[in-house]
Amino acid sequence: MKKGLFISFEGGEACGKTTQIQMFQDYVDKHDNKNNFIFVKEPGGTILGEKIRNLLMFDETDPPVAKAELFLYCASRVHLVEKVIIPALNAGKTVIADRFFDSTIAYQGIARNIFSPEEIINLTHMLIGDLKPDLTFYLKISPELAFKRKNSDIPLDRIEKEGLEFHKKVAYGFDTIAELEKDRFFIIDATKSIEEIHKLIINTINNKLKNK
Repeated sequence: MKKGLFISFEGGEACGKTTQIQMFQDYVDKHDNKNNFIFVKEPGGTILGEKIRNLLMFDETDPPVAKAELFLYCASRVHLVEKVIIPALNAGKTVIADRFFDSTIAYQGIARNIFSPEEIINLTHMLIGDLKPDLTFYLKISPELAFKRKNSDIPLDRIEKEGLEFHKKVAYGFDTIAELEKDRFFIIDATKSIEEIHKLIINTINNKLKNK
């Protein structure tokens, strides 16, 4: 039976999600309860997951076709859930995930239109059961502004290289999920200052832990 707290971070490219997770991890590392937190990312988080991540994001020798892309994400997720997330939650730990199945719905379901969002949700249930985050931070930013934020000195992964229209569909996907999952989604204006967002995240997570 799940005893821990599961928190995910979602958003389009260059929304500041990964920066905020790193800042929260640095904050946690300064406290005595740091061992109560587990940080994972998708795809990745395990040795197998990191290999899948490299195939999905950076290997251009034989890029996966759309359906293969979807199932590679799912394979990484199943492995991460069974090897890391479920054991951590059962041990009463707080799991912080850099993306989870909401990204698959937004990117592969709505933007790529591989399967419908409903079909991807059904597939997710078959693979990981009813597991879903207790709280999801959605760092919301317009794709136009996100494109301006991209650092030209950092190589882009395969998803980041997709055009503006693709990322507009991704943004629409996250907006749609957030509207349907109001009890779980916490929308953050990603144009706020980094420190302002960081404090908001700390306060929200601490309140969630107190009321668990």
